[in-house]
Amino acid sequence: MFSVLIRKRAFLVFLIQIVLIIVVGIINPLFIRVSTLSGIIDSSLIIVLIALGEMFVLLTGGIDVSVGAITGLSAVAVGLSLNAGISIPVSMILGLLAGFAAGAVNGIGVGLIGVPPIIMTLGTMGVFRGTMYILTGGSWIDHVVTSYKRIAGIDLFGISALAWIVLLLGIISALIIQKTRAGRIFHYVGDNREGAFFMGIHVKAGVFWAHVFAGLFAGLAGLVFVSQIGFIPMQTGSGQEMRAVAACVLGGVSLSGGVGGPMGALVGGLFLTTIDSILVFLKVPAFWNDAIAGAILLSVVLLDFRFRKAFEAQLKSRRAQLVLEESALEEGAV
Repeated sequence: MFSVLIRKRAFLVFLIQIVLIIVVGIINPLFIRVSTLSGIIDSSLIIVLIALGEMFVLLTGGIDVSVGAITGLSAVAVGLSLNAGISIPVSMILGLLAGFAAGAVNGIGVGLIGVPPIIMTLGTMGVFRGTMYILTGGSWIDHVVTSYKRIAGIDLFGISALAWIVLLLGIISALIIQKTRAGRIFHYVGDNREGAFFMGIHVKAGVFWAHVFAGLFAGLAGLVFVSQIGFIPMQTGSGQEMRAVAACVLGGVSLSGGVGGPMGALVGGLFLTTIDSILVFLKVPAFWNDAIAGAILLSVVLLDFRFRKAFEAQLKSRRAQLVLEESALEEGAV
């Protein structure tokens, strides 16, 4: 049973995270207070949502580096709508529509026209950032209505309601990908695009919807950002695209496509946020954050690689042993 679990990178990362929390808790007991751990979960919601969307694109063998800009664009759409006196539900819908539209643009370019994903999303990243500046005049959006900011303060069993919603979205995404034929298309496309085509799978549609989901989840992240922060700077979402990719890789999503799932993206996003919080509690200078997070990412991937190689060798040895046993039985029967 343990060998099955350890082969899943998401479990390995989760295990490392628990160990780190315990160690830091021994050094600084304040770290393992319920309020601190709840704060880490709340802080992880934005990156987790972006990573969940990025996961769909990575599963198809692509990459979307515009998701951070989409998060910012969605946040701007929500903020401007709220400040214009539009109701909260309608403002949220407009924010999601901004994410959907941005994802659809990427999906059309990559999936239907055939533009390489890195080139397409690099281009649209600039377009979406530019659109933010045009809509806001380059100024921050301040004084978001208090009633919207209260959403982030709603708790359920000591954990924010937003966190429960994000967890539910992760579970639903996992069920769709693992239990439905439509969901498994993302794996098929990433694993063997030509094979998927000859199986009758609409490869272009799969790539299109992967980018749409990435846009929608990034849009959701924008909604959460506005509720948690209460204002929208022009840098909103900047740099989150690479953190989202790192979170997915930590959780076992392959950059080559076809391998991984939502729970891996969720665990990876939570892990990166935990590292940030640990560095704050240990009073490590902020400029070390990226270097340390990168070193941990590399270490986890290398450790996971060694584990996988060891299990593959063990599996081959077992298969060879079974072949020898079958041969011995056949000779005995003769």
